[in-house]
Amino acid sequence: MPQTLKILLIEDFSGYVQLLTDTLSAYQNPPFELESAPSLKAGLKKIAAAKFDVILLDLNLPDSRGIDTFVSLHGECPQIPIVVLTGVDDQNMALQAVRKGAQDYLVKGDVDGKLLASVMRYAIERKRGELELRQANARSELLLSSITSILIGLDQNGTVTHWNLVAERTLETPAAGVLNRPLADCAISWDRQALLSALEECRQNKKPVRLDNLAYQRRDGDTRYLGFSIIPIPALEENTVQYLLFGADVTARKQIDQLKNDFVSTVSHELRTPLTIVQEGVSQVLDGICGPTTDMQRDTLNLCLEAIERLARIIDELLDISKIESGRIAIRREAVDLKELAQRAVAAFEIPSRQKNLPLRLVAPHGPVEVFADPDRITQVFTNLIGNAFKFTERGEIEISVSAPKAKMIECSVSDTGRGIAREDLVKAFDKFQQFGREIGPGEKGTGLGLAISKGLVEAHGGSVRIESGLGQGTRVFFTLPVKSAEELFAEQLSRQLAEAERNPVPISLLKVVPDNAAKAREAAGPEWAALTEGLHAIVKSNLRRQADFSVLEASSGTVWIVLPATQKEELAAVAARIRQIFAERFHLPLLISSAAYPDDGDNEASLLKKLEEIWPRKS
Repeated sequence: MPQTLKILLIEDFSGYVQLLTDTLSAYQNPPFELESAPSLKAGLKKIAAAKFDVILLDLNLPDSRGIDTFVSLHGECPQIPIVVLTGVDDQNMALQAVRKGAQDYLVKGDVDGKLLASVMRYAIERKRGELELRQANARSELLLSSITSILIGLDQNGTVTHWNLVAERTLETPAAGVLNRPLADCAISWDRQALLSALEECRQNKKPVRLDNLAYQRRDGDTRYLGFSIIPIPALEENTVQYLLFGADVTARKQIDQLKNDFVSTVSHELRTPLTIVQEGVSQVLDGICGPTTDMQRDTLNLCLEAIERLARIIDELLDISKIESGRIAIRREAVDLKELAQRAVAAFEIPSRQKNLPLRLVAPHGPVEVFADPDRITQVFTNLIGNAFKFTERGEIEISVSAPKAKMIECSVSDTGRGIAREDLVKAFDKFQQFGREIGPGEKGTGLGLAISKGLVEAHGGSVRIESGLGQGTRVFFTLPVKSAEELFAEQLSRQLAEAERNPVPISLLKVVPDNAAKAREAAGPEWAALTEGLHAIVKSNLRRQADFSVLEASSGTVWIVLPATQKEELAAVAARIRQIFAERFHLPLLISSAAYPDDGDNEASLLKKLEEIWPRKS
């Protein structure tokens, strides 16, 4: 508040000037100086010549009348608080004046000195707050406009509230076309489902979510990729959250990564063949096939063989991470017992466990823990995690845990009592080539790819990975796998292939294979039913020709679900005939087979699944 309050009264009745001076004389804290002007024009001249803290304005003047008087004055001096002081008690006029920026609206006959002094003080403070807020907003807008990344704001309902210039240029969509519209309805050719799924994950977990390689198509038909961080921001209203999408076009980075991955993959493949030849040659010399060797020669050759085996492991890891990053990793799901896989992994480490005097303990429920998964890949995950635990644990124990299914998820973990990882390094734990706490000295150094590969393999199964650790507190790595039925996995694979077909049009063929009169066949087979259904699935898999072909067995009913990408409808009859013939020759039972083809029999999941329920008549 200024030491002396300078007031400008714009009022054409000269007697009111003296009356107002007398009215305010008893309220001189702070003291005031009152100047007057008989018209709007005169008032504007005074404002141009001197600085005033507040203006009292009559709306009806000789040169201006009504709300236009305020609008004209406010337009010339928006930084000065204006209190309307008029003889007209008009509520509509009052609302108009306040909406257009007046600090208050007072009627002359209803005002005393105390009220007027308070109104002016509050008006000055409110205007100061408004100006500070406007300046802060201007600074924020300047800051936001200087950001060279895509910035999209959403309210709690997913409606777009902010769309910066970088978003306009990158996505070729002006802000006017998306503001105040649901993000899901914006006319942008991007992977809408992936974006909405990531937003829903952020909403559910109330934590930032990273979305990499979101495909979108420019108007020229060029497919590019975006990377987004989706950040939840608590709103002023209770229990509401807004969202900030902060990202950039990552096409160039993706292309560089692809070149790097292709290079690593090519080099690894080229190394594998000569390395195998060297390994075989050294093994033959050690076995004496090429003649006798001395003890010193055998010791040297054994060292060579260990180095070759280590190099072979590195090549395998490089190939795995390359396939994971390019989306080419093959996951062959089948019904497996996670507890049994964990037991096998523990058994593989019995010798190093005895050598290091480091006990291995498996904690699992009684009975099998069944899930559809690739047994080789999940065994690889267990092996990587247990191997890491051995590398960085000198004393204590290592525990492997497999939980019973809960909320359609199974959680497994590997924990150790080793040196642990600093909390600030945990965010990088699953990055490639990361090693924490590695000490100089003997022992296998590794590539720093184990956790990255494990994360990729688990996520390829639809699961997730997390880590808990601290320096000197050991480490525990958790991974979860979804519990899904064979039919759910089939539908999931079909949905994935349909989405791919939208980007790259190819036919998709589907088969459903089941023993005729399955309930009766199961009763007749008795304990041999499992072998029969597994035999059926083995026959199916032997007739799949492409790496992308998918099949899954529902053991209780003996149903095999098959997805054949890039397979024409005309080819289905031949595939079905081969499966039926081989099964009949081996098990002497007929099969029921149904089929559906995209796009011939339907262009969406629902229509194709409906078509798949139409069973082919069995052949006699």
